[in-house]
Amino acid sequence: MTDPQDVIWQQVYSGQWYQTHHPQLVQAREQAKRLCRELNQLPVNEEAERQALIYQLLPNARVTATGSDFACDYGINIYAETPVIMGDRVVILDAAPVSFGANVRVENGVVIASLTHPLEAAKRRAGWQQASPVKIGDNVVLCEGCTVLAGAVIPAGSVIEPGKVVTR
Repeated sequence: MTDPQDVIWQQVYSGQWYQTHHPQLVQAREQAKRLCRELNQLPVNEEAERQALIYQLLPNARVTATGSDFACDYGINIYAETPVIMGDRVVILDAAPVSFGANVRVENGVVIASLTHPLEAAKRRAGWQQASPVKIGDNVVLCEGCTVLAGAVIPAGSVIEPGKVVTR
């Protein structure tokens, strides 16, 4: 079970470099990947079953719809107090919190990554990562194929154009 009070989670949430191969992180990712697979195998028209899985996978987010091929690392670090609509092939790497404001639309092929990797190849091979929160304001549209990187803050009312990369 994932406990945000555990030392490894405190390292992740505080922005320190951490080992992605830590057993607690591996277990949490495996659980999320299993739920993602189950969700993606359900037909889109089986709404009740999909919503039950979405609630299990994303307990801190109100997501009204996910398209096909949704993926996330943990699910527990995705936050939304009001409904978010997600298109197909959305990927959220949620090592650090990813927070959605009200009335956010995430279109097809969007990637949100709250983690970074070291520049040194040896450290990357050893599994070191660093996480920084992503904040997405109210009434934002993330258009098709855009990428939002770790530490980005997207102001309310923004429309991120197709294929763009948001770094701040």
